[in-house]
Amino acid sequence: LTSIVNGEQVSSETIEASTTSGQASGDTRGLNDGVFLMDGLRTIAREASIWISAGGVHIVAETNDDGSTKRVHNAHIIIDDNGNIRCRYDKIHLFDISIPGKRDYHESATTAPGNRLAVCDSPVGKLGISTCYDMRFPEMYTRLVEDMGAQILLAPSAFTTPTGMAHWHTLLRARAIESQCYMLAAAQVGQSNARRQSFGHALAVDPWGRVLADAGGYRYGDDVHGESTLEDGVADNTPCIVTCEIDLGLVESVRTNMPITMHRKAAADAEASSD
Repeated sequence: LTSIVNGEQVSSETIEASTTSGQASGDTRGLNDGVFLMDGLRTIAREASIWISAGGVHIVAETNDDGSTKRVHNAHIIIDDNGNIRCRYDKIHLFDISIPGKRDYHESATTAPGNRLAVCDSPVGKLGISTCYDMRFPEMYTRLVEDMGAQILLAPSAFTTPTGMAHWHTLLRARAIESQCYMLAAAQVGQSNARRQSFGHALAVDPWGRVLADAGGYRYGDDVHGESTLEDGVADNTPCIVTCEIDLGLVESVRTNMPITMHRKAAADAEASSD
């Protein structure tokens, strides 16, 4: 769960919940005003005068013949300080991987992919909306920035501890640097169930790749081969709320001094060849 409070970004762990399908249109498609979760978040936003980024909220996408839920969308919802739903993004990239002898993850078995990118104007800048596994696909963020004008990227997540140790900080800093945006990523932490442990370390990263805030999570270090290793226990400061200031002047300064967008077009226009 991520929220914008008086020009600052506040992050805690992400949410996962199931909702039912309702009759709606636009950015509220599939949301039912009577759903407990959304009602609660909209009330919090309105009473606290904050914007809330809620991801991911499970919304029915497909049903079986008997009316039971077949698959859901993993939706990232933006709620404004009046409690209005301003934007919805359905996660596009689904986490389907098999690790021989260890675990299989098949998100697509229960989740239907989205098919639309989303940005949203907010008091702190234009938000580029994403969720978790999306962060492994830089071309998505290139489109959010170059085609849709994003200045701040949001990526609420629930990384497993192995992938979190190996890639979490690196991926988020890389997306911030190459997109020249703020990257704000809420993160679940702890034991969700007997089979699932989430890494934590909700991060705020600036357009130069500097980590402005880290909410903490599982401790980790390096083994003798330089690989990340999980240490026992969770950092003392989790779960917690962290804040950071957003300076759009820094976004513009970084983009002016290092015009990546202009330089990227040169490669895009180049002919492909092989010897």
